[in-house]
Amino acid sequence: MRYEPATRLFQLAMRLAGSRAGLSLDEMADALGIGRRTAERLRDRLEEMFPQLEYLDGDDHIRRWRLPRTALPAVPVRPGAIATLEMLAREFEAKGDAAHAEDLREAACFMRFAMPADVLRHAEPDIEVLMQAEGSAAAPGPRLRLDRALLGELRHAILGMHYIRLKYRSAEVARATPRTLCPYAILYGRRAYLIAHTEAGAEMRLWRLDRIGDLKILPEIFPRREFDLAEFAAQSFGVFQEEPRDVVLRFTPEAAVDARGWLFHPSQTMKEQADGSLVVRFRCGGMRELGWHLHTWGDAVEWVEGSDG
Repeated sequence: MRYEPATRLFQLAMRLAGSRAGLSLDEMADALGIGRRTAERLRDRLEEMFPQLEYLDGDDHIRRWRLPRTALPAVPVRPGAIATLEMLAREFEAKGDAAHAEDLREAACFMRFAMPADVLRHAEPDIEVLMQAEGSAAAPGPRLRLDRALLGELRHAILGMHYIRLKYRSAEVARATPRTLCPYAILYGRRAYLIAHTEAGAEMRLWRLDRIGDLKILPEIFPRREFDLAEFAAQSFGVFQEEPRDVVLRFTPEAAVDARGWLFHPSQTMKEQADGSLVVRFRCGGMRELGWHLHTWGDAVEWVEGSDG
């Protein structure tokens, strides 16, 4: 497209102004979906346009650039961005996740507040039309129910590295038992789970948020260990944690086109076969949840390796 380079330049300027720590060349390239050489050319162009562009060499010996916000004029908010937030809020609420629905509506409210009154007046009809024109099909099965107050307290504890004391009702025990945990993250699937280890233990475990009660944030701070949420989540298909196994799936030629559009797991590789079928390989745990998902494909998929038989 004729204006694509200018659009990328504008997008990069926005990202550099919106980043506290700045972006490296590789991070610029990833953010815009371009090559490193193209990112270098865009950075050089921004340096010509904005003398305020600055860089800092971090402790990891990687140079990152950032642009002070004052270097850019006020940027109008697009109606589509607000409509997307409102639509997602509606979907989260339909799933029972009032906590994230309120967060999204709050973000949309702030975006409206940042718009000049006359611009907002003209944008509101477009926002309404887009919200009515886009939506998601309702999915069967259990719905996530998430309390915003509980989520807020957990976020506060995670950010401050505070011990938390709570009562937890496990599936095996009828009565809730007191626990003291070190919280690290929250993982969302069909349900929401707190990732934490006990005060004395070292193993990260999943704790269902709907089974947590009487939460209290303690003033004491725990020594936080190195933890990577993406790495932890990638050990499983869904949220079930177990010993990872090699999985090989073969999709029929008729289903191969649809299967190529799915990300079954971050570690997956895909290879088209001579007969038009598609072989997907990855390594994960959570065989039960994987089996539930593959059941929706019917006879279109064969579980070649990794199944319990």
